[in-house]
Amino acid sequence: MLNRLTKRLNYIVGPVALLGFVLLLAEHSEWARPHPALIRRINLGMLGFFAFDVLLNFLAGKKNRAYFRAHWFDLIVFIPLVQYFYAPPDSALSVILRQTAIAAMLLSRTRRVQKFITLFSLKPAQLMLMSFAGVIVFGTVLLLLPAATTAGESTSLLNAVFTATSATCVTGLIVYDTATHFTLFGQMVILALIQVGGLGIMTFSVSFALIMRRGVSMKNQSIMQDILDQDTLQSARKLIGFIIIMTFLLEAVGAVSLYNAWRPVFSSPWETLWNAVFHSVSAFCNAGFSTFSESLEGFASDVPTNLTISGLIILGGIGFVVIGDFYDALKNKLSRRKTRHKFRIQSRLALGWSGGLILAGTGLTYWIEYHHLLNGMSQDRSLLISLFQSVSTRTAGFNTCNIGILQPATLFVFIILMFIGACPGGTGGGIKTTTPAVLWAVIRAGFSRREEAEIYRRTIPVEVIQKAVMVLCSSLLLVCGATVLMAVVEPGKNFLSLFFETVSAFGTVGLSTGITGSLSVAGRIIIALLMFIGRLGPLTIGFALMLKVRPAKYRYADERIMIG
Repeated sequence: MLNRLTKRLNYIVGPVALLGFVLLLAEHSEWARPHPALIRRINLGMLGFFAFDVLLNFLAGKKNRAYFRAHWFDLIVFIPLVQYFYAPPDSALSVILRQTAIAAMLLSRTRRVQKFITLFSLKPAQLMLMSFAGVIVFGTVLLLLPAATTAGESTSLLNAVFTATSATCVTGLIVYDTATHFTLFGQMVILALIQVGGLGIMTFSVSFALIMRRGVSMKNQSIMQDILDQDTLQSARKLIGFIIIMTFLLEAVGAVSLYNAWRPVFSSPWETLWNAVFHSVSAFCNAGFSTFSESLEGFASDVPTNLTISGLIILGGIGFVVIGDFYDALKNKLSRRKTRHKFRIQSRLALGWSGGLILAGTGLTYWIEYHHLLNGMSQDRSLLISLFQSVSTRTAGFNTCNIGILQPATLFVFIILMFIGACPGGTGGGIKTTTPAVLWAVIRAGFSRREEAEIYRRTIPVEVIQKAVMVLCSSLLLVCGATVLMAVVEPGKNFLSLFFETVSAFGTVGLSTGITGSLSVAGRIIIALLMFIGRLGPLTIGFALMLKVRPAKYRYADERIMIG
């Protein structure tokens, strides 16, 4: 009897949990504030429902102790119930407990939503889309809490969604000054969203399950195999373990380096440590968020800071497959094997194109801004600023100079770098360096009158070329269409600045000429959608929305069309 009832409740818990998400957002809206008693009753009813569900599952379990050890976290739902009945309504303790209640409700509901989602058979692209959207909603609710903002400040729903989207999609575009608007708790929420979004929701969740020594279902393993482009489940699990270990190792090394560089800057060692950790994670995840009001402009001449942040950006954006390739080469060399390690074509492309883009960006920035932004600076400082911006512009969004006063030619160079972005399998955005590499091979083959495109003495499959064309064309259409919409909804702003903002959002870069905070509601919604699409990729969004694929069972006759 109890087992049948718990199974039926599982179908109800998911929709109720989703309703709870909506309610948590609505509590901070204008229409809900005049009705606190109604909101209180609804919250109390949902808390009672979740408490009843927890007790029922506990009683229905065959081994109550084992069930309690596996699901002890569910008991946190009883804390808000105590607060609702016993805490004085206006005391400081009541405020703290109320924030705890909201967080507890959120965490409890998040675990229950999974039961609702598992009722559907989702494709990997759809699961990725829903996962990112769910984390954004989760982050939005946390950023709306009074504990997330400093005294006297408040966060609107739209701006909370914008900030959560920017952090989860590792972009870095901001409407609030992260250093002054958000408290330590708010900054920790942003940092957590950056870490989860940078690693990828599925990668992070599977890695967490492995760390907690919990089993990962064959379905989730198969999804990760598809997402990570691995041939076997074993190789996918191995790559996941490598990703999580390498991520935290490199971020820890970066944090130590920044801590040593910034010890003379801050009076408190804890403040130094927090800023070092925040910027290390933000740089490796290519997020561009900073706890300094002017980003890294105050460290424009500091060589250790520039080299550390640049190194983290490059390592995060180059892709875990490339890092793994280098790791295998190092192991092969240390073991003194006679066979020479052979780097993958993707690794060679990533390194070649990344290095070429960094050098080209550095040279063009230095040349264009030599008599403008860099005028009067020493050559060392000028080259350091040019190099840092070339590295950061492609994916990260940190800046050591004022982007708003750069020359139009420099902004256009930055637009190209932002549009190309990082490498596949990394934490950055853009169309990825391998896309123009493949298309350049196709162009070269066309001029050479060769039927097949080749890279490093390897033939590129037709499906790879097709995917590269799809990525380029869909991205161009998306960016151009969004720019036109931005020009319509923001008629008073400079077109180049709007174009720059649009590409920065799509490439999940985060650089801005300074117009983000002054965008209208429609403009912020467009930019938020672009960040979301840019992080997942236009193809992933397209595959997620495609309900059914029907492969053609026929082929039409050929017809020649004039081109050019």
